[in-house]
Amino acid sequence: MRVLIVEDNAGDVRLLTEILREAQTKFEIESAARLDHALERLAGHEIDVVITDLSLPDSQGLDTFLRIHQTAPEVPVIVLSGLDDETLAVETVECGAQDYLVKGHVDAHLLVRAIRYALKRAEGEKQLAEERNLLRNVINNLLDSIYVKDLFGRYQLDNIAHQRSLGAHSMEEVVGKTVFDFFPHETAVRFQADDQLVMRTGKSIVNRQEPVSGNGVRRWLSTTKVPLRSRDGEIVGIVGIGRDITERKLQEEQLAIYNEELRSKNLQMEDDLDMASEIQQAFLPQQFPAFPRNAKPEESALRFYSKYLPTGVVGGDFFHVLPISDTQAGVFICDVMGHGVRAALVTAIQRALIEELHGVADDPGEFLTRINHALLSILRRTRTPMFASAFYLFIDVKTGEMRYANAGHPKPLHVRRAAGVVEPLASKEGRPGSALGVFEDARYETLTSRAEPNDIVLMFTDGLYEVEGDGSEYFDQPRLVAAVQQRLAIPGAKLLDELLGEVQQFSHSRGFVDDVCLVAVEIGRFISGEKAKVTESSPGFG
Repeated sequence: MRVLIVEDNAGDVRLLTEILREAQTKFEIESAARLDHALERLAGHEIDVVITDLSLPDSQGLDTFLRIHQTAPEVPVIVLSGLDDETLAVETVECGAQDYLVKGHVDAHLLVRAIRYALKRAEGEKQLAEERNLLRNVINNLLDSIYVKDLFGRYQLDNIAHQRSLGAHSMEEVVGKTVFDFFPHETAVRFQADDQLVMRTGKSIVNRQEPVSGNGVRRWLSTTKVPLRSRDGEIVGIVGIGRDITERKLQEEQLAIYNEELRSKNLQMEDDLDMASEIQQAFLPQQFPAFPRNAKPEESALRFYSKYLPTGVVGGDFFHVLPISDTQAGVFICDVMGHGVRAALVTAIQRALIEELHGVADDPGEFLTRINHALLSILRRTRTPMFASAFYLFIDVKTGEMRYANAGHPKPLHVRRAAGVVEPLASKEGRPGSALGVFEDARYETLTSRAEPNDIVLMFTDGLYEVEGDGSEYFDQPRLVAAVQQRLAIPGAKLLDELLGEVQQFSHSRGFVDDVCLVAVEIGRFISGEKAKVTESSPGFG
């Protein structure tokens, strides 16, 4: 670790050098007695951290730090001053210094810790800046329109897709204007009423499909709008996601098949991350379909319960329920490698792929094979390898048949209440297929099983059981099976709550170190009748 000490007092330099050399961490130490010499050394881009006094022969006070920071903004700087001035210390840190220490109050432990913390904070700031840039690039390359409006309905920012949909060529042509500048009056009034409803009630409009006429052309738009809140929870505008679904709507009218479309989400440094969280939450099912579709929720042949606990603002776990017919459902769950923005963006990509592959939703092996192929074609263009484990379940409550395929994911548990048995949904030869996004030629096998009324299929990500207890033991899969076995008779929603409670109680931190997603599919009864096509929706603009 290369340290540059900027100090004109030779005794202080010797003392700092001895302190650092006695530390367990290996330091390469250089010194400069003048600011101009320090700036020349920093221009070589070979220094990891700077320890500097503010009083030098050629510079005094805060200006010393500012010139160092301007020369090498990526290098963390620790100020070690003889001035015990709280005002100066606060001002220096606010300007970008990682720490302000006072001479005579520093020992080896404090100094080494300050260096390590400074490097860690600097790395975090660099990563956050990279993720913000990544978020903006991804948003601008999405096909969906994304935009933000203030309380007065004025556009504050948007992406390229939204600008094109309005006939604009840049954000400057959109910001500050309203829907009345781009849409026919009747349509603009309707969009404005939706915006005001979301901001007044705080309730989202999700996947609203509506026709829009203008210039003699009739289009179909699908729109999602969610409230945009400040840090104190006050609604300050809306976030909208939109897509022109005219072509797909025409196909639906011809084939009577409706597809559910992607609602995009993405992030932007602090406030942008909050916005991204709103978008990611909108991706998850807001309400579950009933089977048959006209059944009351409590009378549905299939009932769904879920818990989603991201460890950060956004997470890499994801699930989705596909209503295939009045008797058939598909349930998809995945866990993307890592956390944060990159993982969340991959879940967004998979959501889009799921919707596009609705036609093979009754063949789990083919379903995962196509997702893997499409995911690889996207991810190979990125510099950072990404992959995801996934499990897809197809269930028919007309026949009791279950089909499933596994892409490196933890095996779901089949809770056979009548038999009093909890058992994993087995993979071929006991091994799941490879994770998605790893092997281009991977093919996933469809396996079958049978369900009975009152059974539950419990699907989860590995964040649920990879939890360390007080005795360095982990809450492994055998413990999970035992925990479910003890709760065979309780309802699905309570089962998820009690499982999470038991794992949290087991954890030495009383929490989870990875994103957690649980989905319980409860078979209430078998029903008969011909397959029915279920109406779907997708995100759009306005």
